[in-house]
Amino acid sequence: MKRTKATVCVLLVLTFLMSAFGTFSTLAQEDTEFSFGISNNVDTLDPNVTTYSSVGVIMTQVFDPLVLQNPLGTFYPGLATSWEINDDSTEYVFTLKEGVTFHDGTPFNAEAVKFTFDRIADPDTASQLAISLLGPYESSTVVDEYTLQVNFSSPYAPFLNSLSTPYLAPTSPTAVEELGDEYGLSMVVGTGPFKLESYTPDSEVVLTRNEDYTWGAEDVYGMTGPANFSTVRFVIIQEPATRLAALESGEVDFIDDVPELDVARLTEDPNITIEQIEQPGHGYSLMMNFEQAPTDELAVRQAIAMAIDKQSLIDVVFNGFGTPGCSALTKVMFGYDAATCDYLPYDPDQSMAILEEAGWVDTDGDGIRERDGEPLAIQHWYRADSPLNNSLATFLQADLAAVGIDMQLNGASQSGYFDAVRAGEHNTQGWWDTWTDPDGLRVLFHSSNADGGTNRNRYRSEEMDALLDEAAGISDPAARAEVYAEIQKLAADDAVMVYLNDPYLLYGYASNLEGITFLAGGNLPAFYAASFAAE
Repeated sequence: MKRTKATVCVLLVLTFLMSAFGTFSTLAQEDTEFSFGISNNVDTLDPNVTTYSSVGVIMTQVFDPLVLQNPLGTFYPGLATSWEINDDSTEYVFTLKEGVTFHDGTPFNAEAVKFTFDRIADPDTASQLAISLLGPYESSTVVDEYTLQVNFSSPYAPFLNSLSTPYLAPTSPTAVEELGDEYGLSMVVGTGPFKLESYTPDSEVVLTRNEDYTWGAEDVYGMTGPANFSTVRFVIIQEPATRLAALESGEVDFIDDVPELDVARLTEDPNITIEQIEQPGHGYSLMMNFEQAPTDELAVRQAIAMAIDKQSLIDVVFNGFGTPGCSALTKVMFGYDAATCDYLPYDPDQSMAILEEAGWVDTDGDGIRERDGEPLAIQHWYRADSPLNNSLATFLQADLAAVGIDMQLNGASQSGYFDAVRAGEHNTQGWWDTWTDPDGLRVLFHSSNADGGTNRNRYRSEEMDALLDEAAGISDPAARAEVYAEIQKLAADDAVMVYLNDPYLLYGYASNLEGITFLAGGNLPAFYAASFAAE
């Protein structure tokens, strides 16, 4: 990690160039490395395929979206310079920026965007987050080289929001076709201010500056030319204490998921800045599998939901940071319904009464309920390589034991975990995700995502599907919010998930770091315009 300062001569030259030619880069330094100690691993580097929000953070630096959103609800041109939407939001026509190239030299144009959307929609791609963001996608029509019409089979009002994420960002058709199955494993190619230099699995992702970058979004970043940092290094550090030590020692410049126990102390440290943001999206939650006994039973799911002391969980596991979850939408999200806090409240006595009524009784006095000779046992799968998931699992196990449910813990490696939950072997699994529009509920509840996709509740409801599709087609905010209130009520009636904690995003970084842009309500820190302040 090198934090260099431009010489007076360089600053004078830059000042002259900026006054003569406009804003390119405020401090495009040579050999200036920035490093991010990131808390989660990656499954693939391909943003069009991943299920990891950590990949979204990394690829925000590598891929440009068609539109940018900052703050939430305010959209700016990205790779699209303008757009038109028909009255029922089934057709979007985009005029694209000219003179843009992918990192491999492939021209950016309407064909490249069509290729990206068609690839995401192709079941063989096995897209996770992006396929949900693409909504009821039908087709794309290339009007001319820099004009694209995107068609939907039903109204889809959230599409601009979807486009503002890295998950729908255009990818190089040439790279995908040449690399085949290796795309995303060894290389990805976007149009962004940084390009992939190397990836060492379970260790780091290294990006280098795209020296040809001249199409930055000045309205959002305040600059248009090459990035300030020459190298951005994402170091995968999953253990919280190790990650924090790397920041405090200067080994890295920025970390996410600052340990809550250390926030007060770090706030007093003049060398470190703490950024605390209420997280939009889906908070820490528990998915319950509708196709695996005994969580296929409504009474069991209701009892699980009412047995968990959320405030104590927040106090113990998160050191008091966050608020008890009530809905699949965190409280800062548009569409969140405060009435959800009255649904399935913490009530262990009622939890036990529900189980008794359903015939689950502890007949042998061992503390575990049985019915027809079968113990009330559930299989909880979690990532054993995550300290947070380990802590959550042991807390949940204790709370459920108190009402007579035996939660059996299955900690697994990253690949083993995903193999199990995508195959539906679990009764319960954790969920956490960042999102910026309530249409993200289709990720959790829509039946189209129930077969190995993101709806690992394996929840299928024609009524829910219809409500989600209806809400996505409404442009009037008040009317749309009413439908999302119905969706949240139905999810509670069916006891689809348990919402544990609406958390804070906690970032820590060197106090001389400036120019970070927190996109997606804080979920996606962008380092294109970032630099180290001159001392």
